[in-house]
Amino acid sequence: MDWRAGFGLVVGLALVAGGVGGGMAAWSARPAHSVVYTLGRGGEPDPALLVASTAALERSAQWPSTSAQVHDDLALLQLERARRAYAQPWVSLPLIELGVAAQREALAGAPARGSGWTRLVYAQDLKTQALEAQALWAVVPVELPDGRVAQAEGLLALEMAFRTRGLSLSLVRFRLEAALARWEQLRPWLRDAARAEVLELTRFGARGMDALVELYLDSPQQWVIEEELATDSAKRAYFEKRLARRSRAG
Repeated sequence: MDWRAGFGLVVGLALVAGGVGGGMAAWSARPAHSVVYTLGRGGEPDPALLVASTAALERSAQWPSTSAQVHDDLALLQLERARRAYAQPWVSLPLIELGVAAQREALAGAPARGSGWTRLVYAQDLKTQALEAQALWAVVPVELPDGRVAQAEGLLALEMAFRTRGLSLSLVRFRLEAALARWEQLRPWLRDAARAEVLELTRFGARGMDALVELYLDSPQQWVIEEELATDSAKRAYFEKRLARRSRAG
C-alpha cells in the first residue's frame, strides 16, 4: 500500500472513531440534560435524579472525543451534590475533588470559558466549609490543613474568571461576591476589576440592583460598593431606593 494512501486511511479511521465516540458521548449524556437545565435556572432537582444524571455524565466522559461541555456539566452536578452534603464532610470532600477534576478537564478543552474558572472558585469555598464541618464533627480535635495553598488556588481561579469575563448576571454577581470576600488578598488590578463589577451589575436593571443590595448587606466591604455608586448619582439613587425597599421587607 502506498504510504500516502495508508496515512489517509489511518487518519480517516481516526476521524470516524472520534465522530462515533463524540456521538456516543452526547447520547450517554442526554439523561442529564433536564437536571443541568433545572440547576441553570436555579431549581432544585430531585436527589435521586441528580445522582442518576451524574452517573450518566460519568459514562459519557469515558468516551473518546468527549466535549468540554460534558465535563463542565459533570463538575456542576458533582459540586451540587457536595453542596447538599457539606455538613457531612466524608461525603462532600470526595465529591468536591471529583467536581474539581471534571472542571479542570473541561477547562483543558475550553480555557476561555469564564463559568469554569468561576466554578473552581466556588469549589474552593465549598471545600473550606466542608473542612470546617469536619473539624466540628471530630471527636478528637482536627487540625485544619494550611489554607495558604488553597487560598492561592482560589485567587488564581478568580483571576482567570475575571480575565475570561463571562457577563451573565450570575457570573458578575459571583465574581464580585468572591472578590469582596478576598479583598485584602487581591492584587491592585483585580481590585479595579472587582470595582467595575459594581456598575456592571446595575446594567441588569432591577434584578442586578437587587443582587447588589444583597451583596451590600452581606459584605464587610460595603464601602467598595458605596464608592463606586458615588460616581453615578442616578444609579446611586436607584440603589438606595431598592435598599430601602429590601429593608422594609425585612
